[in-house]
Amino acid sequence: MDNELWRWVWVAVAMVMGIGEIFTAGFFLLPFALGAALAAAAAWLDLHGAVQWLLFFGGTAVSMLILRRFMGRQDRPDDLPVGANRYVGMDGRVIEDIDLVENTGRVRVESDEWRAVADSGPIEEGSLVRVTALRGTKLLVELAEPPPPDYVRHSDPVAAPAAETSLEDTAEAATSESGSDSGDQNEHSDTPRSD
Repeated sequence: MDNELWRWVWVAVAMVMGIGEIFTAGFFLLPFALGAALAAAAAWLDLHGAVQWLLFFGGTAVSMLILRRFMGRQDRPDDLPVGANRYVGMDGRVIEDIDLVENTGRVRVESDEWRAVADSGPIEEGSLVRVTALRGTKLLVELAEPPPPDYVRHSDPVAAPAAETSLEDTAEAATSESGSDSGDQNEHSDTPRSD
């Protein structure tokens, strides 16, 4: 083929690759478009066909390396994750039993409360967990350590009434003691009472 035809071939390849890059993601076709543009420039300068091919392959390879380095820098995770992703790697406390069957589970991480799931199985309230990922609007957690032995469950339906009863009993006992003390004082008082 003569140089006149190669000029238009390289221009067409550069345009097709450039337009294709607009409709695709990832900067895959852009290096080929740049290599074809270099080869088209060589064809317009009436350089030999071997030089055109060399510029096409060389330009494509160099631009691919440069773009890959640039894209690698862009793909690095941010130093400060935003949103719920900032909780990944943090520890939290289970404030409601995590159970996939019952579809329950809440954790407190820092000062925020989140719905939570665990692939390892049920995790009881009071346990320390580590956030491993974000799954939709729930935190995926794994058990770090079970609840301490002196942990008092807040969501236990059996423990709550007992606590209320003991508070009432304590209040009644305090009232009756103060009433009996005042009665005792009145009975044992040395000063005569006027009726």
